[in-house]
Amino acid sequence: MKRQLAYFLVIFIGFLTLSGHFINYSPLNNFIDNDATQWFDIISGFAAFLGVVNLLQLHLNKISQKKDNWRYSIITLLGFLIMIFFGFIYNGSSVALGPHLKKEGSAFYWMFQNIYLPLGATMFALLAFFVASASYRAFKIRNFEATLLLISGVFLMIGRVPIGQLIPWWMSLEIYICLLFALIANRFKDKKKMLTLLTLSLLIFPILIFSLNLHDLALFKIPNLQEWIMDVPATAGSRAIMIGIALGTIAQSYRIITGREKSILGD
Repeated sequence: MKRQLAYFLVIFIGFLTLSGHFINYSPLNNFIDNDATQWFDIISGFAAFLGVVNLLQLHLNKISQKKDNWRYSIITLLGFLIMIFFGFIYNGSSVALGPHLKKEGSAFYWMFQNIYLPLGATMFALLAFFVASASYRAFKIRNFEATLLLISGVFLMIGRVPIGQLIPWWMSLEIYICLLFALIANRFKDKKKMLTLLTLSLLIFPILIFSLNLHDLALFKIPNLQEWIMDVPATAGSRAIMIGIALGTIAQSYRIITGREKSILGD
């Protein structure tokens, strides 16, 4: 009965919230915009409390059983208890409890600014090396798609740095020609012929572009090219991803409010 009641509440609140976006009825709209939001904040507060209890239980069990890396659990619990002490018991200033959390000069504010924020910045600094490692692995040329990723990534990196502003139009054209021949190199059986065509292209095309007065095109300015990549292909790709996420959210929400999704209750 308890499980059926929980399913009923999920389905009822789901349909009620969904109908509030399609029915123009002021009490229903007020419930969706105000009361439901406050309920969510209250439930989130209880969820945070349960998270704290779970944190304590997990690390205390790890310390008592001396599992792998149990000493780090001691540091975690000490940091947790110290922040609880300075957040709820000792304020270190003349202000009352509560406002001192954002007041400069208080102990909690000092710990947040000088301990927590530097640790967070350190974690993000370490993530930069992981991103660089992942980029190196992703930029390995295995197929046509990986080649496009490599080329666009190189242009984005060059266009974002000041040296990209200094690259002349003819050098950009030379880069394009080299990339084109790199893509079609496997089609040439005679490598000497390919080298000859490459050399002629590097000499003839800049003269041709200059004679036609086409060197002022944005295509030959790498900063403008990287802006186009960000505005057109990258934006189109991100919008496609967001549409897919939205469709997935709709499908998952439908399964929840119709009672077909059992994982929300731990099944």
